[in-house]
Amino acid sequence: MNKIISILIIMLLVSLKSFACDCELPSSDIEEHWKRADQIFIGEVIESTSDKLYTASGLNFTYQTIRVAESLKGHFHPKFRLRTFEIPSPGSCELYFEVGKKYLIYANESYPILSAHLCSRTSSLEEVEESEIEALRRLTKYYGEEKRPTVVIEKTEAEQELEIARARIEELNNTKKWLFGTSLALVLLLLLSVFTGLRRKKDEVQHGT
Repeated sequence: MNKIISILIIMLLVSLKSFACDCELPSSDIEEHWKRADQIFIGEVIESTSDKLYTASGLNFTYQTIRVAESLKGHFHPKFRLRTFEIPSPGSCELYFEVGKKYLIYANESYPILSAHLCSRTSSLEEVEESEIEALRRLTKYYGEEKRPTVVIEKTEAEQELEIARARIEELNNTKKWLFGTSLALVLLLLLSVFTGLRRKKDEVQHGT
C-alpha cells in the first residue's frame, strides 16, 4: 500500500507541470521544433537583471543576456552575438536560465526580445546529445535561410500595455491551473490516508478476533 501511495504522489507532482503549461508538440520531434522556433543557437548566459515595470500592472520581468557561440537557425552576424531574453514574473511558461551556463536554445522572437518556452527542447548544453545538434545542422543546411533585412519596429505605449495585460492574464490562468492541480493532489492524498487508516483498523480487528 505504501508503494502505491508513493507512486501516486510522484505521478501527481509530475502532472502539476502539465496543468500550468500545455505542450502541443512531442518533445522528441526535433524537426517540428526547428520549424516553430525563430532562432536556435548554442549560447552562454552572461547576465541576468530584474526590474519591476509598469507599476499599474505590477508585473515583474527578468532580462537575461546570452552570448551566441553557434547559430543553428536565424540570422546571425559574428559582430552581433548578444541576445536578450524577457521572462515575466513566476507563473509564466518561459524558461529561466542560470548565469554562467551554456544552453541549446529554441527561441521565439518579438523583436528585439526573445523568449524560450518550457515546452520547447531548450536545455542545458551538458544534457543535450550531439546527435540533436547534428540534426539541427542538417535541417538548417537542408532548408536554408531566407535572406531578409532587419527592421526595427518601435512599439507604442498602448501596444506595450496590451502585451503586459496579456502576460498578466496568462500568469493568472497558470496560477489557477496550478492551484487546481495542487488541490486535487491534496484531496487524493487525504482519501488515500483515510483508506489506509480504515484498512489498518480492519486488519487489527481481524487479528484481534
